[in-house]
Amino acid sequence: MLIKIDHIAKIEGHAGFIADIANGKVQKVRIDIQEGARLLEGILRSRSIYEVSQITSRICGICPVVHNLTSLKAIEKALDIEISEETVLLRKLMMLGQIINSHALHLFFFSLSDFFGFKDDLSLIKKFPDRAKDALAVRDFGNKIIEIIGGRSIHPLTPTIGGFLKMPDRKKLGALFQNSDAILERAENLSQLFIKLDYPKFIRSAHFISLHYPQEYAIYDGWVRTPSDNKESPADFLKTVREYQLAVNATVKRSQYQGKPFMVGAICRLNHNHNQLSPLAKNLLKAAKIHLPSFNPFHNILAQAVEIVHCVEESQKLLKKILRKNLDRNNNEETTNLVQARLKGLKGTTSGTAAMEAPRGTLYYFYEIGGDGLVKNCNIITPTSQNLARLEKDLEEYLPQIVGKNVNKKDCEEKIKMLVRAYDPCLTCATH
Repeated sequence: MLIKIDHIAKIEGHAGFIADIANGKVQKVRIDIQEGARLLEGILRSRSIYEVSQITSRICGICPVVHNLTSLKAIEKALDIEISEETVLLRKLMMLGQIINSHALHLFFFSLSDFFGFKDDLSLIKKFPDRAKDALAVRDFGNKIIEIIGGRSIHPLTPTIGGFLKMPDRKKLGALFQNSDAILERAENLSQLFIKLDYPKFIRSAHFISLHYPQEYAIYDGWVRTPSDNKESPADFLKTVREYQLAVNATVKRSQYQGKPFMVGAICRLNHNHNQLSPLAKNLLKAAKIHLPSFNPFHNILAQAVEIVHCVEESQKLLKKILRKNLDRNNNEETTNLVQARLKGLKGTTSGTAAMEAPRGTLYYFYEIGGDGLVKNCNIITPTSQNLARLEKDLEEYLPQIVGKNVNKKDCEEKIKMLVRAYDPCLTCATH
């Protein structure tokens, strides 16, 4: 039997699905990527270090912040540039806003209809009008965080090497804080819906990888926590990851760790870091009654629901800290002089690697920089590029469970789409 899905809706980007099943055995499974190569890594070479982070934020319209900030962190790592506490706090808050925004979109508008068989969002909104309002309000809160700090909600303008070109307006941040209690209640309402859903029962063995940081739930910084529970630096971890391309769909790289496909994303972060969740998020996770570590990829949706509450609660804490800081101080001139001094003192090239947790999983950036301030080499590994091989392996294992006498082909296709959407893939990032 040939199963061919020309288009999988409600994912970021364009993809289909192909599988051959003969005598009850799956012969071939492939996500059919329908995006062209964008060659961003080639575009970044020979560009000024002051340009590249603005360029990388254009990789994705859903998660531009993490591309912008991880790019900056890699440059700062290469040049040994220290950043202020205020800058770290503002960047962390931007990252929380990014995850809140993305998760709210994926949870309500991309994933929820799969549990009820709705074909259009209007039917979904009619069934859950209050939750639709919650999702929109929570997403707007995340967007507002990014807009106030980054200058606009998509493709931020203000972050730069060592800090910000312009510091955010204190009154606007104060207004966000005043509204945060109401948003936290809405985020909890939204999450309550998802912890009560009946998730498909599909357990498989898989490597889970995410950042881990001893002091907090890792998003902005941390070590890479591997399946063997080792904690590696992002630079060391990248030495062990093998990227490869298939003869078909060559616009997207796939990844392996120790010769096996692996998964990144919300469920991986929850598996590794659930003890560091905010209090309300911990209560929601307890109410969900799932055993961690979870090896069910559908629980990635549930993990996003828990994370969205965590991120709103953490946003409140960060806003309170930031509002106590002096936001008028801007050391851009000092940082520029330091960058120039570091470049002038270079003998050959220098390099830096950085990692952050994007909504869909860990994002890695590597830059090699010359004394002229231009990028000589770079490498970007996105979450979906890491997840793709594992997703195809999951589909290969899942198909025998859903293909049978009592399941028609249409229902089988819907279950395939549901699993793909559970991963929340971003083909735009993957075809960078």
